[in-house]
Amino acid sequence: MPQTGGSFYSDVRDEAIALNALIDADPGNNQIGIMAKHVSDKLKSRYWLSTQERAFAFLSLGKLARSANKSDVTADIKVNGKTVAKVEGGQWTGNQAALKGTNIDIETKGNGRLYYFWVAEGISNTGAYKEEDNYLRVRKRFYDRNGKLLTGNTFKQNDLIIVNITLERSYSTDIENVVITDLLPAGFEIENPRTKEIPGMDWLKDAADVRSLAVRDDRIHFFVDADRTKKNFYYAVRAVSPGIYKMGPVSADAMYNGEYHSYNGAGVIKVVQ
Repeated sequence: MPQTGGSFYSDVRDEAIALNALIDADPGNNQIGIMAKHVSDKLKSRYWLSTQERAFAFLSLGKLARSANKSDVTADIKVNGKTVAKVEGGQWTGNQAALKGTNIDIETKGNGRLYYFWVAEGISNTGAYKEEDNYLRVRKRFYDRNGKLLTGNTFKQNDLIIVNITLERSYSTDIENVVITDLLPAGFEIENPRTKEIPGMDWLKDAADVRSLAVRDDRIHFFVDADRTKKNFYYAVRAVSPGIYKMGPVSADAMYNGEYHSYNGAGVIKVVQ
């Protein structure tokens, strides 16, 4: 949040300064459209803005507006080769429902740059996913009940395993209402989502508190905020069924802005007798 004394810092000002510099240093950078959307959205949503916030925001967005004023770019949006929408004069018109097609192309004509934003949700039927950190960074590690880091992917049946999930932000301000979801491989079962209640867990010195949690048969959800500190969360699972199992990724998503997310750590685990 903006500072009220001792500094002119704010997330709006800092991103506007970065955008202003990026436009000059690398005008074709694909982050420009995203950063411009951030700055523009914050100008619309906030009632009070400081002089520096206004100045750097209008300086950066003004450069984009000047460039856009010289542009005559248009676009056809096609699904499976058929035009379903058009972009002309910066305005989008067409059939939004038709974008459910699986093969979407954007064909541009003229001179200038066209920025577009695409949001999609779901799980692929192949299990494939894009591993990335976008303003958030989530990671998962396994420990034994005595605090020893487990580096392999093989576990003994009936072993108690402590799952450690770390969350960090790579953004200048706090990111609220983040949900962490950890998908369990079929060979694991959740033993206890509150590891501090298990005897012998004195080595857990850095466990962070959560707003709330939800336990399902195949996953666990932690509802938290990503602030200035790196946060560690723990829960216990039991290796119950021998076999080889696919393990889904651990994910962190801001519930009210899916642009802030991180997905990491899918793989295969083996449970042996």
